Order: sequence, then C-alpha cells, then structure tokens
Amino acid sequence: MAVAGLGFVGRETIRLLQANREKFSRRLGADIVIGAVCDRQVKKEAKALGLGKDVYQTTDPRQLVSNPGIDIIVEVIGGLEDARRLVLFSLESGMNVVTANKRLLAHCWPELQKAAARRGARLYFEASVAGGIPIIEALDNGLAGNTIEAVTGILNGTTNYILSRAQEGIPLQAALKEAQEKGLAEKDPTLDLNGTDTAHKVSVLASLLTGTSLPSMKIAREGIENLHEADLAFAKEELGRTVRLLGSLKLDWGASVGVEAHVFPTLVPLAHPLASVHREFNALLVRASSAGDLMFYGKGAGPGPAASAVVGDVFMLSRDLLGSIPARKLDRRPSRLIAVAQSKAPFYLRFHAQDKPGVLASIAKALGGRGISIATIHQPAERTRWGVPIVLTTHEAEHGQVDAARREILRLGSVAAKHTVLRML
Repeated sequence: MAVAGLGFVGRETIRLLQANREKFSRRLGADIVIGAVCDRQVKKEAKALGLGKDVYQTTDPRQLVSNPGIDIIVEVIGGLEDARRLVLFSLESGMNVVTANKRLLAHCWPELQKAAARRGARLYFEASVAGGIPIIEALDNGLAGNTIEAVTGILNGTTNYILSRAQEGIPLQAALKEAQEKGLAEKDPTLDLNGTDTAHKVSVLASLLTGTSLPSMKIAREGIENLHEADLAFAKEELGRTVRLLGSLKLDWGASVGVEAHVFPTLVPLAHPLASVHREFNALLVRASSAGDLMFYGKGAGPGPAASAVVGDVFMLSRDLLGSIPARKLDRRPSRLIAVAQSKAPFYLRFHAQDKPGVLASIAKALGGRGISIATIHQPAERTRWGVPIVLTTHEAEHGQVDAARREILRLGSVAAKHTVLRML
C-alpha cells in the first residue's frame, strides 16, 4: 500500500499501521506493507516516521500508482483538485483507494464511482464523515437489513466545540479563538462556520444511501456566523434549549427516493441526547426501519479519529482483496430533492420592534396569514437600540411559509432589520 500525504492524519495513519502490524498479520494471514509514501517534504517526514530505504519516497502522487506491488492508495492530501487527480488516476488504473476527503466525494461522487466501476476498483471512505465513528460501515453493512429513514446529527467538531463552550457562557468569538489555539479550528475556519463542511458530509451520506449523487451545493445550509449570545442565553434560560449545528437527511422511499437534506443551527432541548454532545465530539441519530432509533457518538475532529477510520478501511479492504470479495455495488435509486421550503419544524423567532400598541398584533397577523400557529410569546424586559425584543416560538410549520412571514414582518415600519430565526428540534 501507499500513503499520499504525510500531514497530521497521514503520519498518524502510518503510526497506527506500524503499531498494529502483527495483529493485522495474524487476523489476515498476510502483512499490510507500506511500500511507498508521498509528500512535499517526503524525505524529512519519512525519516521522522522511521521509514527505511525500502519504502519508495516521492513528491509526485502519480508515481505511487505506477509503483510495482502497490494495490491500495491512501489519499490524505486533502483539498480538491490534487486529490481528484490522484484518486481518479488511481481508480482508472484499477487501483483501490481509501480516502478521508469528504469535499472530494461531495463534489466528484459520480465520476469517482464510474471510474471505480469501470475497472472493478474499490473506493473506501469511512473517515470522510464523523471522524472515528464507523457510520459508513454501519449504514452500508451493519444495517443492510433495514431501510434508513433519517440521519440527523452533529457532524462538525469545530462548530460543536464553539457552541458547547458558548453554552457554558464563553462568547462565541472567544470560543472560536480557543478552538484555534487547541488545533480544533483552521486558521481560516470559514467552511466549518458557514456549514459547508457539514453539507459535504450530508452529501456523502445521501449519495451512499441512495446510490445517486447529491452535490453539496444543492443542500440548503446556514452556519453559525450570525448567531447572537442573547439568543443562546434566552434559549437556555427560558426555553430549556441549546444550539447545535445539525446536518439532517430524511428519505422517503417511494418509486423515486424523496431526499430532504439541509444544514441549520437548531435549538435542541437540553434533555435531548444531542444537547449532551460537547466540545469536538460528533453524534448521529439514525432511524432505521427494523433497528429503530440508534445513536452513534465519538470524536469527530483530530488526526487520531480520522486515522483510526482510515486504518479500519485499509484493514477491511485488505481482507476483501485477500478473500477475492467483489467490489461493493451501490443500489442506485432514482431520487428527487425535496425543497427546504417544504420541510417542517417548529421555529424560534426574535424581532426588535418599537414599543407601541399594535406591533405585536401585526407580527401575529403576518404569521397567522401564512398558517403559522404561535406556541409561545415572550417580551424580555431589556431595551436595545433596535427597540424592544419580541421572542416567539411556533408549532410545526413549513420552512418556506416561515420565511415568507419573516420577510413580511421585516417590511413593517415598526420592526428593525435585526432579527433571528432558528429551527427547533
């Protein structure tokens, strides 16, 4: 096998393979041998890892594929274009691939699957979703006797660290800085904060379950950049809820599969299992037709969990190759994306309005005109430069109708532009 990329995950992958070599040999009846590595600083990294001269070292990823005796390529270089070129070239050459790259899978699923199918190559990607949690194996094999109806969860360790620290009273910006200092957030955390990373993972899960690509750019998403501490504090103290960034996937298994997929910061009851998922941990709730409701929990950030999943894939791929087990064939089903406007949830709304008669009635009229039923109304005592806050929660309503009512309310001359709308679990 060969490893492309000797960053944090690549180095930890090699360490785990070396540490478990004898155990794997006993279980497989053959050795998993690291025959080649690739990195921009390959000499330096290989020396630090104690790799000898018998391990081929190169700075050109394509050289790994042409190296004799290599039958598995581990791609942990990250990014999109370089990874795409390497993985496509490997699969088209009949080489088996293990990747941790959710961005690659979310953007290039159809061409990767076609390339693998043409040459009978295998593509394994456990580490692409939820770090060390074996969710891909569970959905693909462990729950093979079930129809998966829904998957909802916390899929980004960076945002969960920030939100759980905010739940403890730490300002959001301070929590982000803390996450960066701990190595849990990138220097540029944009893809985490705006929900793109979570959307990539929802895309991978949807594509796996339906066999049909769901590009991440088609998944409705909203990140945590515009959250306010006032809403987090109010939700905790008055509603008994906390915010978690949730990726959600619901499947309606008809003649064609109806796919509802989205990413939103969501108010979760404090008694709910997802509210107790803190710091860099991830968790997924799976609803399966026979097994019922299942919860998967574990670390979703850091080189250790990612490398653990990569090594698990290498082990299973080696087992399949030694046993001449045919490459997996996904059950491709025609699918249709259900617009987020049609999805339903209870909602939390905060507006700032002038303190005068009739304003609350106008807001209620805008909601009622869209068939939205108000569950609770709160008027906190504080005053702000935007006016007095009005906080409402609704019963279950269509996302599109709530958005239309929101726009109507903001057109009222007595309501300020500053506002908050959050889905509630």
